[in-house]
Amino acid sequence: DSPPEEVFDRLTRLATRVLRVPAALVSLVDGKRQFFKSFFGLPEPWASQRQTPLTHSFCKHAVASGEPFVVSDARLNPLVRDNLAVSEMGVIAYAGIPLTTAGGHTLGTFCVVDAKPRDWTEEEIEVLRCLAASVMTEIGTRRLAEELKSLSTDLQHLVDARTSQLSRAEERWRLLLRVNNAVVTCLDRETLFKAIADALRDVIPFDRAALVLDDPAEGVFKVMGVAGSVPSPPIIPLGTTWPRQGSRSGWIADSGLPLLTPDLREGTRFFEHEALLREGIHSALSVPLSAKGAVIGTLNVGSREVGRYAEQDCELLLAIADQVVFAIQNMFAYEEIGSLKSRLEQENLYLKEEWRAEAAFADVVGESPAIQKVLESIRMVAGTDSTVLVTGETGTGKELVVRAIHGLSGRKDKILVKVNCAALPSGVIESELFGHEKGAFTGALARRVGRFELAHGGTLFLDEVGDLPLELQAKLLRVLQEGEVERVGGARTQKVDVRVIAATNVDLKNAVEEGRFRADLFYRLNVFPIAIPPLRERLEDVPRLARHFALIYASKIGKPIGGISEEELSQLMAYAWPGNVRELQNVMQRAVIRSTNRRLELEDSLAAPIVGARAKAGLSLEEVERDHILSVLESVGWRVSGEKGAAKILGLKRTTLEARMSKLGISRPS
Repeated sequence: DSPPEEVFDRLTRLATRVLRVPAALVSLVDGKRQFFKSFFGLPEPWASQRQTPLTHSFCKHAVASGEPFVVSDARLNPLVRDNLAVSEMGVIAYAGIPLTTAGGHTLGTFCVVDAKPRDWTEEEIEVLRCLAASVMTEIGTRRLAEELKSLSTDLQHLVDARTSQLSRAEERWRLLLRVNNAVVTCLDRETLFKAIADALRDVIPFDRAALVLDDPAEGVFKVMGVAGSVPSPPIIPLGTTWPRQGSRSGWIADSGLPLLTPDLREGTRFFEHEALLREGIHSALSVPLSAKGAVIGTLNVGSREVGRYAEQDCELLLAIADQVVFAIQNMFAYEEIGSLKSRLEQENLYLKEEWRAEAAFADVVGESPAIQKVLESIRMVAGTDSTVLVTGETGTGKELVVRAIHGLSGRKDKILVKVNCAALPSGVIESELFGHEKGAFTGALARRVGRFELAHGGTLFLDEVGDLPLELQAKLLRVLQEGEVERVGGARTQKVDVRVIAATNVDLKNAVEEGRFRADLFYRLNVFPIAIPPLRERLEDVPRLARHFALIYASKIGKPIGGISEEELSQLMAYAWPGNVRELQNVMQRAVIRSTNRRLELEDSLAAPIVGARAKAGLSLEEVERDHILSVLESVGWRVSGEKGAAKILGLKRTTLEARMSKLGISRPS
């Protein structure tokens, strides 16, 4: 027989292969030290050491508690943070299963380690438990064999019958060990059953052997492996199913007992017997494969000889079945790990594609000269602290440009604070921007920090700055010029270090000429202007934007989609897009929701807008926008807010839509 270390080495190699770790160990504890009985994959200095103090070992935690000890990142775990293995040997992740006897005494551990952080899954811990059980089987077998051998030596004066009995028991355990060694490392179904059949042939003679497993999904037992001299083609081929009621496997599953049939032509006839007799099998022995109190299948042998099997064969086959169950559980765990790994790889691939899509859009998607000019402007100004004025129509992505500037600036690790000047009532804008003291006005129950103070050290984004009331424009100009704020109701000024980026869809030059916007504030904000082109001026970017939006929304709702056809892309590029990128985003979201059979449904989403766009050829942009808002309002019964309101469909805030309606002279008909 091979020494136990060879079995341990085989198991540690198996652990590194199945769990994809650099090293696995079997260690036994003696007093205050642990001895490495086997290790695989260990680097120096561990490879040159066969023992370490237990106090310097991860092993002590599993030994002390008798429970699995799992560490995802030893550098963060107070129990092992100062461990010698962490500081000198580079062990970061650890998972160990205690090797515990039936009497509750812990002998040591079976463990795996990794040099990088790792979140151990329940499936991986289950694999470790199975491998640890195999180690205990080896240890138990060795101990029993040694005890039997010692007992045989001490009791030489006893009768030869007793000596013979002990020899047979020892031989049985040797046979079981050979079976265990043969099947424990087999991880696929074909290899596993071949190993089972080869091991059985050396222990229990048979003319036919079969492995039958329960298929709970279909409510039947299925033949998973057949060996022996069977006809060609076999009468009972692989994949044959037997019903639970009226079959040998079903009877064994219900009773939990083995079934010995000396003559298949006599006694209870089960479904399998007729087929077995046609194959020339006259006697059979079947035992349950039990795991966690449930029968998961049966292990079966048959012979052409009537009365071939006896009770001692039944006992031996039952013992072998326990080893086979461990091997099957290992196989199931390996298959599940493979399935989970494959699914994880697919999910990672899918998430990478989604991330690329979202990241590309966050960086302002497009390859057109117009959008490349915008990107170049972002790169030029991001590293400075200059005030930036971002202009563009509604839905062109002004906020994305602002976030890109902040993300590339030296203030990227600080906060980006946004203020929507159009969404706040005029009575509270001053308090929102500059803060207020307690009692400054009715309802000021406590001191409040303004957005400028909140953005100290970072960036303040003034969205829709063109809608800022005139009386506040002067105060904003003072803050921009002097770099200090005074809270409403306060008498003390405070210095603030804030970079201001403003955005608007209003033509501020016209607003200055019309007296709606201060000229000095305009020139203070317009230090570095960035104008975002409308989507109709960069239609070559529509295909790429459409694909990214389709991918993003398909991943969010878990619906697979195919590509976008050339006809559909032409349809998208033929549209005027008065709502710009936001409208395209909404159109693609609706198309994904409507999609069936992996095909995007763009027709319903774009039919009305395309007809409207073609009918409006020659109209001004404002007229096109007015007609588009009117058509949406009419389609929803003039409902502005809510899930089915016009603001939701247009991708606008309710207050922004109401402001646009007021500017365009849109009112609900009486």
